[in-house]
Amino acid sequence: MTKKLWLVSALLLTFALFAAACGSSDDSGDSAGSDTTEPTDGSDTTAPTDGTEPADSGSDATVAPDDGSVEPAGDPEPAPGFDGETIKLGYLTDESGPLAILGVPLTTGSQIYWDYVNEELGGVGGRYQVELATGDTKDDPSSAVQEYQRLKDDSVLFAQILSTPPTQAVLEFLKEDNIVGVPGSLAGTWANEAVLMPNGAAYEYEMINIADWFVNDSGLGGVDTVQCVVSVNDLYGEVGLDGLEYAAGELGFELTEKRTMNRNDTDFAATVSALDQAGCEAVYAITVPREQSTMMAEAATQGFDPIWLGALPSYLSLLAGPNFEKFYVALDNPDFNDTSVPGMVDFLERFETYKPDSGAEPNSFFFSGYYQQIAVHALLEKAVELGDLSREGIANAMTQLGEVETDGLTAENYVYGAPEDRIPTSASRIFVYDPDNPPNLLTELALLDSELNDGYELGG
Repeated sequence: MTKKLWLVSALLLTFALFAAACGSSDDSGDSAGSDTTEPTDGSDTTAPTDGTEPADSGSDATVAPDDGSVEPAGDPEPAPGFDGETIKLGYLTDESGPLAILGVPLTTGSQIYWDYVNEELGGVGGRYQVELATGDTKDDPSSAVQEYQRLKDDSVLFAQILSTPPTQAVLEFLKEDNIVGVPGSLAGTWANEAVLMPNGAAYEYEMINIADWFVNDSGLGGVDTVQCVVSVNDLYGEVGLDGLEYAAGELGFELTEKRTMNRNDTDFAATVSALDQAGCEAVYAITVPREQSTMMAEAATQGFDPIWLGALPSYLSLLAGPNFEKFYVALDNPDFNDTSVPGMVDFLERFETYKPDSGAEPNSFFFSGYYQQIAVHALLEKAVELGDLSREGIANAMTQLGEVETDGLTAENYVYGAPEDRIPTSASRIFVYDPDNPPNLLTELALLDSELNDGYELGG
């Protein structure tokens, strides 16, 4: 379903429920408090970013009548991952493999968020402390499954599953066990999975946005520019390429050269040579950061100097350098120095307070690990409000969650619910490499939600 159709469906449903409520108003004098049906998308509920209040009770499946005869939900009963006092969250991340350079800061960012919740808010619902249990996937699907099986009976949900292949590997087990998982991957197809809680603009939207910006707004090129692409040979690369090819068709340009790469590749001589010989003036990078940095070093060696247009996973400030002078990337988060964004001020303060390494500086992956947990926190607050932290209770809470407010940390807020009721965010910020703008070495150039996104179907 396209984003536009999601919005239309939500509006039609709201009007229908409003009409039904009005139509029954003359049947009973106390009808204002008697309607027990809520909109299925929960779109009138905004979850807090700082956890100071539970999620708005207006998103409950039923509304208590005025006479108070319906008792509020009681305390959640013990369940897998919840002993009545402590909530345990599972994390499937790369701690020692090729993506450990991302996995370690992601988990650290998550821990910083929960340290803040535990220390300053008293835990979820003001009383339940949160603990993290991590499993090292080594970015390997079989290891991810093994770690999932080890952790599942002691986790209320999986609050991070790093990268696309491990998410694919455990998805069927999540479905079988009815456990909610948060993909550390932006593949658009996750929006259609009831047990997954995606966040951020999908890779497909990132590529549509950056292509639209490059052709129409950047002043760097246009439809006549020779444009090419390098993509990872997995689902991440496939969906990102699908979005890019859609944008190319709509905008009227061709991808002159298409090259694929594998995770862990170290030799990019042939790839760079092929791009150079094809006359590529702009290269889209649907890649991962270590390999992208290696490829750009090879490009410098060969004297190949195109404009690079990257998806979020292609860039990491720790690996950036002079070769990135013409590198542009689509991201969700604002500039770390943008103190006009309330959520960024909070993130930077909490990062300084709770980071385990006194010398660490924020980057996109510390940030991603942190902000992913805002939605998890909202979900847990909703489950506590409904009095059920079981697997079924958490899955039910997600269908009622609605919009989660991020205080500007993402370009748009994600609206949760059952898959057919979700409204994924589709906007991106476009950044350029800037060595004079620490800590992330990026400067924001544009905030864009391309009109083309309305016609693109995620997972289609």
